[in-house]
Amino acid sequence: MINLRRRWSAEVQPIAVRLRRLVYLVWVLILLVCATAVGALQIQANESDRVIVTIGPAVVANGQVLQVMTDAETGLRGYEISNVPAMLGPYLGAHKRTEAALALLQRQLVLGTHDGTDAALYRRLQAKQRQTVDQWWTHALIAEKAMRQGQSAGALKSRVLAGRVLFDSFREANAALGKTLRVDLGQAQAAAERTSVAGTATSIAATLAALLLALVLGRKAARSMSQPITELRDTVARQRQGEPGARAREDQGFLEARSLAADFNALSEQNLVLQETQEHALTMHQLTFEIERAIRTAPDTQHALDFLCAALGEGLGADRVMTNTVDSNGKVVARSQWHVPHVPPVGEIPEELSAFVAGIAQDLWLSSSLVTRNDVLGPEVQFPQQAIIFHRETGARAVIMVPIGLGDRVIGMIYVIMLNQPRAWTESEANVVQQVAAFVARVFVESEYRLQQNEYVDRLERLDRQKTDFLSTVSHELRTPLTSISGYLELLQDGDAGAHTEEEQRMLEVIDRNTNRLRALIEDLLVLNRIESDGQGVSGSRVSMRELITHSGQELSPLAGGGGIELAIDAGPEQAIVHGDSGLLYRAVVNIVSNAIKFSTAGGVVTISCTVDHESHRVLFTCEDRGIGIPIEDQDHLFTRFYRASNAQDQAIPGTGLGLSIVKQIVEDHGGELRLSSVEGEGTTIVMDLPLSPSDEKLWT
Repeated sequence: MINLRRRWSAEVQPIAVRLRRLVYLVWVLILLVCATAVGALQIQANESDRVIVTIGPAVVANGQVLQVMTDAETGLRGYEISNVPAMLGPYLGAHKRTEAALALLQRQLVLGTHDGTDAALYRRLQAKQRQTVDQWWTHALIAEKAMRQGQSAGALKSRVLAGRVLFDSFREANAALGKTLRVDLGQAQAAAERTSVAGTATSIAATLAALLLALVLGRKAARSMSQPITELRDTVARQRQGEPGARAREDQGFLEARSLAADFNALSEQNLVLQETQEHALTMHQLTFEIERAIRTAPDTQHALDFLCAALGEGLGADRVMTNTVDSNGKVVARSQWHVPHVPPVGEIPEELSAFVAGIAQDLWLSSSLVTRNDVLGPEVQFPQQAIIFHRETGARAVIMVPIGLGDRVIGMIYVIMLNQPRAWTESEANVVQQVAAFVARVFVESEYRLQQNEYVDRLERLDRQKTDFLSTVSHELRTPLTSISGYLELLQDGDAGAHTEEEQRMLEVIDRNTNRLRALIEDLLVLNRIESDGQGVSGSRVSMRELITHSGQELSPLAGGGGIELAIDAGPEQAIVHGDSGLLYRAVVNIVSNAIKFSTAGGVVTISCTVDHESHRVLFTCEDRGIGIPIEDQDHLFTRFYRASNAQDQAIPGTGLGLSIVKQIVEDHGGELRLSSVEGEGTTIVMDLPLSPSDEKLWT
């Protein structure tokens, strides 16, 4: 149990702590490797020092002792044999050099030996050599003195022999010490080599062990850190591949990994809830769209309410849906309800409850709100008595109540009801009901508007028929007396009733002018009535614009001549043929030319021409005058009925304001276009652009 707790506590440690511990451990391993290497190097250094600093120099010093003694012995023997003092050269000073070499040997042996068998052996061998050296030098000094005193040959021979024996003893003692030193030197060198190899092997082994341990611990630490991240990545991939329920493990890895897994799982839960909420909201939006489309296409309000109740009930999973609409007096216009099978319908609502609900609906509509009750019988209900009555009459346990409003009054109510148990309504569900209520109100308004519009259109059509009949009747009724007036006026002007005075003649001329104006007005009204009665399309045959222009020029020449106006007419080519009503087109040409004559001043010229545009296959009738022109602010209104230009009114030029509007209607009914350009005080140009007759169009192509 203790081990498990320790292991768990180690796993849940923060990653920073674990990394610090791993770094500390690596540092310790590095220190151990360094210490091992330093120790091995120290041992190697000690062995090397013994070879290089102590034993090696001792061997050299021992050899120097041998060399100095050999030189001394050689010089002394040569002197003894030759009795030549010059032979003492190597001997002279050799005693001091011998002492120096022995002293050096003494020091090296002291440095290179230690307590034990080796030290005792070296002391014994050194003492032996010292003894032989002293004995030889004692003999040498005596022999040198004797030679200098001139001793006999027999005594000399005896001394030489004794000296040789003493020197051999020294040589043996020196050889024994040298041999021991060389053996020790060889052993020291071998030991140094072994120590070097062992130190190198130890260092390598320690380094490899440290590296292996660091690798094992690093892999373990890396695995402990990467495994939770890898599993978390795999979990994310599973979610991305369509597994929203995939969750990361929270019971493994270091503390940060556990916290990250917990946060990821919490975020996944939130995303799942959000996704479900969005899917539910989308479903509600689709339900709203379907209900709106069905309500818009419903033949009447009752069908719309029936579909509304069924769609809301099935779409929201409710047990019962009720709705009704009322008129301005509170009378029910239409009602509908839907319920799940095996549930009885709701009968008449008690008047007291209806009045209470109507008051709530009015308050909700004025405050732009709705009522959602998750539990009608819950303790938080504001009006418990009415809630109990509502539950008894409808069976409602949870309800959404939304008013249907129009302007500042309520025109109905929608109830979405759950029967057996409370229900937590979502905001999107309440919004669906509220939007549907708005659709019902819109349909109600559109229905009322269509009814009013149909009534208004019927009245307008009746008025239009009455106006047409009136104009037709009045026009015909006016023509009869006008004909009589014109006939008798002509008789009076011809003098059939006797001669007239000048005053009477002027009166008859005034009557004649006004009779012509009245006749023109009646003709305009008849043409206008005919156009409106026939509709937009016209039927007819091939009409020669050349003939129309020629005839209109002949008819209007007296009018132009009476006003001092010159008519310049180019009737156009024979091929200027259009398809249409010759009477209406003639009327249009006459109206345009008569207007040009009327608004020209004496001495002016009215130019009339007709051309054919071969590329566009159009016939262009152009009338240009140099009269009073039209103010620019009036030009946009000239084709409006009964509208007259301001300068024409100021100059009291007679007219009805119907001429150009009639022309425009005639031209458009023939598929043409009427264009006007004018400059006040300079004149006006009107172009009547008509399509070339199809049969004649082929001749031009």
